Amino acid sequence: MQPSASSPLRTGTSDVVLYLDLDGVVHHEAVLWHYRRGIHMSPTEALGRSLFEWVPFLEDALNPFPEVKLVLSSSWCINPGYGKTVKRFPQALQQRFVGGTYHKRVHAADPWAIASFRSMPRGQQVWADVQRRKPRAWIALDDDTEDWPASVIENLVACDGDTGLSSKSVRDELTEKLERAHRTLPDEASSCPS
Repeated sequence: MQPSASSPLRTGTSDVVLYLDLDGVVHHEAVLWHYRRGIHMSPTEALGRSLFEWVPFLEDALNPFPEVKLVLSSSWCINPGYGKTVKRFPQALQQRFVGGTYHKRVHAADPWAIASFRSMPRGQQVWADVQRRKPRAWIALDDDTEDWPASVIENLVACDGDTGLSSKSVRDELTEKLERAHRTLPDEASSCPS
């Protein structure tokens, strides 16, 4: 069943969403899949690198912003799947996830629908989810910078696939955009009757 335009997808209690890519963001971009080994780092392109090695940088960046929720915006939504992917994160981050940009109930699960979703540029995948989810403020952390809608490019924190969140400049930009998103939220205390 598809959600209607008037019923946004769940964002939890937050009005701030961080769209999180994985490859090139929380670990090096050189990720491979093998039917026996599963998902792993390329031993030639990413020697000495490990999956999810930069997650502590994400935790540190999000600590001052407990209201920020996460949406998985990665091919990992499809393989190995949203649930299996989220379980790879520390418990504190698992609790922040409210969904992924790929939804079986929205996009269907047949091979044609999956291929169609995969062929859509990442920026369009994220923008389509923003339009369904309707967060008050959002940021995307991604190393795929091609074909983002010009009207929302300022929401993108672009990573270099070799360094991802290990780059201080990326972390600084993420913090600045999280602070800006937080400032755009209404002050709940001022809206409460006295």
